[in-house]
Amino acid sequence: MSPVLQDVTIVAELVSRIVRTIREQQLFSPGDTLIVALSGGADSTALLDLLGRLPGYDLRLVAAHLNHCLRGAESDGDEQFCRGLAGDHGIPIEILRLDVKQFAASAGLNLEDAGRRARIAFLEQMREKYCAAAIVTAHHGDDQAETVLMRLLRGSGMTGLSGMQYRNRRGHVRPLLDVTRAEIERYLAELGLAWREDASNRDLDFLRNRIRHQLLPLLEQYNPAIRRTLTATAALLSDENALLDSLAEQAFEVCWHSSHGSHGSSLVCGIAGFKAHPPALQRRMLRLACLRLAGNLVGFTLGHIESIRQLPDSPRPNARLSLPQGIGAMREYDRIVLRFNPREAPVVAEDIIIPAPGSYRLPWGGSLEVETCSTPVDFNQLPAGAACFDMSRTPFPWRMRSFRAGDRIVPFGMTGRKKVKDIFIDRKIPLPDRRRIPLVFCGDELIWIAGVCASESCRIAHADAALVKVEWHK
Repeated sequence: MSPVLQDVTIVAELVSRIVRTIREQQLFSPGDTLIVALSGGADSTALLDLLGRLPGYDLRLVAAHLNHCLRGAESDGDEQFCRGLAGDHGIPIEILRLDVKQFAASAGLNLEDAGRRARIAFLEQMREKYCAAAIVTAHHGDDQAETVLMRLLRGSGMTGLSGMQYRNRRGHVRPLLDVTRAEIERYLAELGLAWREDASNRDLDFLRNRIRHQLLPLLEQYNPAIRRTLTATAALLSDENALLDSLAEQAFEVCWHSSHGSHGSSLVCGIAGFKAHPPALQRRMLRLACLRLAGNLVGFTLGHIESIRQLPDSPRPNARLSLPQGIGAMREYDRIVLRFNPREAPVVAEDIIIPAPGSYRLPWGGSLEVETCSTPVDFNQLPAGAACFDMSRTPFPWRMRSFRAGDRIVPFGMTGRKKVKDIFIDRKIPLPDRRRIPLVFCGDELIWIAGVCASESCRIAHADAALVKVEWHK
């Protein structure tokens, strides 16, 4: 077979598979605007090329590259490569330079977690800027196999072992999940497309890299097709997990009923009806009940769910449990009651990265709006929940989270630090409300207690300073 015919065959095969995946999984539609996460590596380079070849789709693509500033000239080289790649495809590119190592240190995170959070925040920002239908990432079949093994090693149920989904809850889509890394490299090689190699992908300090370079090659000695086997297993588990979720929802609607009172919302289930179901459905119904009451499952473990499940067998007819997210579980004679009291619910939120101006949703409701503003500013006209900052003194990225014990700030007009808790007490802010007030940090410095107090470090240095306004919408 001549090289030209082989090129056409390889390209046609992968394009056909991607089109089938997009249609079957309903990832996006013809004419959509898509944000393409572009690192410059083999996977994202192939993804960008494939998206431009989809027949009849006529997509509007926007490349988004995050320069982690971790590898000096190599990171800058990746950035320049991505600029050139976007230019070759005739599409716009958005680039954010972020010192992830510095951010990780200031936020108390490891490099992987800091990079992940920064990347998600940046991509979400680009989606909003361009009103994009989805964010497209280049996760592929080998990534899926590694993810399944990681979750298996750490301990996970069926949901975790289902691996990554073609579309996650954030609206990030992964059209390459049934394509292997070997197929991607063959595709690029046959088309003569270059890509960048990231040396950190061989750093064995990272668990994923140890799985990729040590564990998977070892498992291939027992099963040469282990990568495809793990990917296929994840797909099967995903389908069966969806079925069990559907059955649990049907059982839930029959067994449980809701009520509302002065102490919050409750879900109630008769013990006889609950125990009529197998343990697998009992656990899923309880997870669903907690999710419906609190809106998330942050802080919940299998141990919490099992503790609720064992309530009907308690020798005490009025046994009680305190659970995360302000939920209490009770056995009241012949029924189980789950009650949510929002005034007792702590806000458990990981740091939200603010890499640039934009709109940022808060996990407990509301949003933070960040925008550049012209000078001079009439500070007397600012809304109560807004403040202005001098960008030369408070450069991006910022991070935002809820209050934690020990937080301190240098209040505007003062020189010494003061406990945030004491400020809340001085302002007579009720305890439940304190957990929902955003705290904004620049590096490790708290610069704003939203709607309450700004830091002295944010004083405007001069009249023509570059300003940014941040406003909290409850």
